[in-house]
Amino acid sequence: MKMKALAALVFLAGASGAAAQDALLTQALARPALPVDELHGSVRTTTVVRGGKSPETEVETIDLAKSPDKALASYAELKDVIGPNAHVASQGAGRTVYAFTTHRLPRGHTGGTYVHANSDGEDRDELFAGEAEVTMDSHGQPFISRLDLHTPKATGNILAHVKKLEVSYAFIPAAMKDAMVTTAVSVHVDVRALLFVHRDVHAESVLLADAEH
Repeated sequence: MKMKALAALVFLAGASGAAAQDALLTQALARPALPVDELHGSVRTTTVVRGGKSPETEVETIDLAKSPDKALASYAELKDVIGPNAHVASQGAGRTVYAFTTHRLPRGHTGGTYVHANSDGEDRDELFAGEAEVTMDSHGQPFISRLDLHTPKATGNILAHVKKLEVSYAFIPAAMKDAMVTTAVSVHVDVRALLFVHRDVHAESVLLADAEH
């Protein structure tokens, strides 16, 4: 069974959540996302697959001018991902980390030939545990710089048993704008199929800015 077929059984998106009530987090979630038509450059995805005779590595680059639908998940999706159960987990110099649970992955695309994470916003039963790190920008305004999601327990069935599913997102304020940009998305999947096929897949997609913009 090919990994692409397995991946179709793995990546899920789920129910929406209301905006969190914490004032700092609410302010961070209110930051606008840079519109897709203002994103310039490409998305490079590096995928490493382990579990076969030797690791396999694939690098794929997508030109956003030709495939704007392949842009990384938008910052605007976060308000539907982080629900009212978010609470402060830790605080440090210039950062606050919130913990929460959710049934949704941010709507968007990442992955290459071996694995695809295409969240479409449809309701699912899978629960994700999450952490969102809020950081201050150069103007003293809060934004979410990192979002980590993972399934707290194994999921799947006899055909595809997903032992681990982790997804992480990185964000920064756009240069000379108040809008937010998604700079990277990584996906880590540990999956077993038909009791004897085991694959550990790590895909990282990075936004490469166009030098002309």
